[in-house]
Amino acid sequence: MNSSDTKRVCVAICNYNHSKYLAQSIKSITEQTYSNLDIVVVDDASSDAQVVEDIVSSFGDKRIRFIQLPQNRGKWNALNTAFSSTDAALCTSHDADDFSLPWRIAAQVEVLMSTKTLHNLCGFVSCLSDDDMLTAQVQMQQPNELQFLSGDKIFGAVMHGYNTPGINHYYTGTFETHGASALFYRRVWDLGFRFLPPSQNLRVLMSEDSDFNFRVTTGLRSTSLLQEKPYLYRRNTSMNKEEM
Repeated sequence: MNSSDTKRVCVAICNYNHSKYLAQSIKSITEQTYSNLDIVVVDDASSDAQVVEDIVSSFGDKRIRFIQLPQNRGKWNALNTAFSSTDAALCTSHDADDFSLPWRIAAQVEVLMSTKTLHNLCGFVSCLSDDDMLTAQVQMQQPNELQFLSGDKIFGAVMHGYNTPGINHYYTGTFETHGASALFYRRVWDLGFRFLPPSQNLRVLMSEDSDFNFRVTTGLRSTSLLQEKPYLYRRNTSMNKEEM
């Protein structure tokens, strides 16, 4: 994909005490086949802030910007900080301990455009170890034809999940998506769909992603799902505790 004729995408990488994984995480974004990126690394007052800054600086990539927050307020604030600082047409995020396959963003943009939706999510692979991460990178190859869902079927599944006791995440039926993979038009954020602090979340107290995606899907009814798994999710390393 030629970056000269594509919409710019802001990728927010919010970090809090994840310097162990941060370089690999950033590298997976700099190596995206979709190169027209505004990569914003926001450090949420990590205890090793200088190490984080050194990691970011080591890339020497002009597409990368670094924002150091003076006080830890949570991922919701870091995401809002990143998206308020960009003029990119599209926004997405990527957790500081996770990995995106090289074709992730290109595939999501393609589905967003082809479905004429405002908001897109993709599938993910759960990884319990570095070996799992390496295996997934080899096995999850880009398909010749992308599979996707859009329309009222997604809205219905999300509402079913919201109304079902015991389901505390953004629910899309048998196909699971990763909340951080949400890719959306910046104008959605401009309409007032912000990432909210735990005290204001509608469903999951400590999951900014699930809450944001729920509000966007139910409020705009313009969500599409990429039924591939280009997002590699490193389990058991989150700094958040998800609660009902």
